[in-house]
Amino acid sequence: MENRALLAFILSLLIFIGWGYFLSVVQPPPKERIKPPARESQISGETAQPSASREPQAALTAPAEAPGAASTMETAKPTPRFAGTEKKIKVTTGLATFIVSNQGATIEDILLKKYPEKNGEATNLVHKVKGAKAPLTLEASVPEVSEILREAYYEASADSLDLSESNPSAKLTLRLKHESGLEAFREFTFHYNQYIVDVRTEVNAPAFAGQNVRYTSLWGPGLGGETDGSQMFIHTGPTVFVNNDRLEIKEDDVADVVRHQGDLEWVAFQNKYFAAALVPGQGVKAGAVKKANGSLYVGMEFESVQSSASASFSLYAGTKELLVLESMGHKLVRLIDYGWLGNKFAFLVKPLLRVLQYFYDKTANYGWSIIVLTFIIKLVFFPLTHKSFKSMKGMQKIQPYVKVIQERNKNDRQKMNEELIELYKKHRVNPLGGCLPMLLQIPVFISLYHALFFSIELRGAPFLWWIKDLSSSDPYYITPILMGATMFLQQKMTPSVGDPVQQKIMLFLPVIFTFMFISFPAGLVIYWTVNNILTIAQQYYIYKLTRD
Repeated sequence: MENRALLAFILSLLIFIGWGYFLSVVQPPPKERIKPPARESQISGETAQPSASREPQAALTAPAEAPGAASTMETAKPTPRFAGTEKKIKVTTGLATFIVSNQGATIEDILLKKYPEKNGEATNLVHKVKGAKAPLTLEASVPEVSEILREAYYEASADSLDLSESNPSAKLTLRLKHESGLEAFREFTFHYNQYIVDVRTEVNAPAFAGQNVRYTSLWGPGLGGETDGSQMFIHTGPTVFVNNDRLEIKEDDVADVVRHQGDLEWVAFQNKYFAAALVPGQGVKAGAVKKANGSLYVGMEFESVQSSASASFSLYAGTKELLVLESMGHKLVRLIDYGWLGNKFAFLVKPLLRVLQYFYDKTANYGWSIIVLTFIIKLVFFPLTHKSFKSMKGMQKIQPYVKVIQERNKNDRQKMNEELIELYKKHRVNPLGGCLPMLLQIPVFISLYHALFFSIELRGAPFLWWIKDLSSSDPYYITPILMGATMFLQQKMTPSVGDPVQQKIMLFLPVIFTFMFISFPAGLVIYWTVNNILTIAQQYYIYKLTRD
């Protein structure tokens, strides 16, 4: 019977995992793979917006300032250093709304209306820090060049862009022709219903034709979209995927600039649910993690040849959804981190997420999807739990004989063990029969825990009445208390084979778990509660309705 139960468990588990991967194959990918734009060799020479700085030519020929001098323009602007007017270009792509500023050709906001914050406003992936550089700021190793690229007003090709199915992609170009002779060109290509922006940058600085100027396009500081408690058990901050290795960069590890070269897939900022990743294209020499004025940035570095420099990269700024990231390529799926323990069982986590998504497509509610998934997992493990409960029931029946043998041979452990083995054989009871099946279920329980805990799909997803967000804790503690009650009932129904002290400790466990689960996401508590109810039903069937 034990062999048949184990075989049934293995076959059921294989079918379950195979189903998850089958769903990922038959379901069409929601996004296309990132294709960074190809490099173009020359800067467009169209008429630029007239703008002038104070003594621009002198600024480009003067000796370089100290490293900290370049940042003075970021912290205080009592009077404008560059003539012109800031223009903010709104780009709507369906999934996101981008606000692009013509000052420095940077991104002001990335708004995700589908994922609102607790105050109801759209999540903004741009983390605003006073005096910090805006995302995609273009910086040079020459401070005078950096100041012009960052502060000057570029000429934009459009006032707004609105993408749709009939207009699936659009380009926004920003051009600068400074009177000092410096020229810059940036092209942003947006895609409908995608989180991808392709960025092409070209700079020509004739005054520094004899120097090897290094340019960096930066993302930072940090990343928006964080919520209270969402960063528990997960790395938040710069992450680099290079040479097939995922590196989590700590702030203390960065004194100035840390460069990453080799087989570079991306550099990114990430938190629990969102990420902003830079994927290198033509011309990019290295990825970088930089600290400036106490803030961290990630970036793409490229260099000038003679006086010109050009590079292309793609910005992925969006959610860490499994199916979306898998379709992007460039190993962006490695942005998802299930924690140290969850990563060990990622081969189970991903099928569980796919199955959860499948039932959401059928029920349009992640709460019911969790309940259906719990039923399926319980059904898969039914042979093992059935065997476990029967073994515990058998141990309860022979417990009086066990105590007699232990008392009779308390001074002779070897003889006591021999008599216990004979007792187990006579009554066909395996003392490990109740533990081993439960141990085999632990990997699945851990995987499901991490699938629910780290899944952005549950963020802001309502269930019933008072549960408005399955990724947040139950505001009225109803589900944790119900979970504790079901756990207590389950303990009372379980045969007691230990000493009285152990039995009291076991009965106290539901209280401990109730307080632990108060802060857990409601989706996890619902899973655990439904699992307890199904276990109670199975225990009742074994202990009350069966004779052997």
